[in-house]
Amino acid sequence: MAVGGTVIGKKKPRDSETLLTPEMMDEGTRRRVVQFLQTLEAAILEANCEVIGKQLPHLDEKAFLKVAVRVAELRADYVALGLRIAEQRHPDAAAIRQLSEARVAYEEMAAVFDAAERVVRRGYVKQG
Repeated sequence: MAVGGTVIGKKKPRDSETLLTPEMMDEGTRRRVVQFLQTLEAAILEANCEVIGKQLPHLDEKAFLKVAVRVAELRADYVALGLRIAEQRHPDAAAIRQLSEARVAYEEMAAVFDAAERVVRRGYVKQG
């Protein structure tokens, strides 16, 4: 519905919500924005290297393999449990809770593996 040419429920964006596209910037502003973002990216890299490097000085192949094996074991446990529970048409609440806990354990360890892989890919820890 419109009242006085305005769409009801649609608010006008504030100036702070309007994006300044590269086409809208002059060359000097564009250069300053790019330089700012590059400086910020370098600072974030340095902070991550310092913090993560101190806390994870031994993130090596052996550590990755340990996590990968644990993820595989937890995935197998989760699927096996699900297959056992599937034998019952109406599994009880305890069985569903156990299945949920197995899924969460698997998903959390898979997320750890992904996070560790990202740490290495981003160069936050030294290799070798």
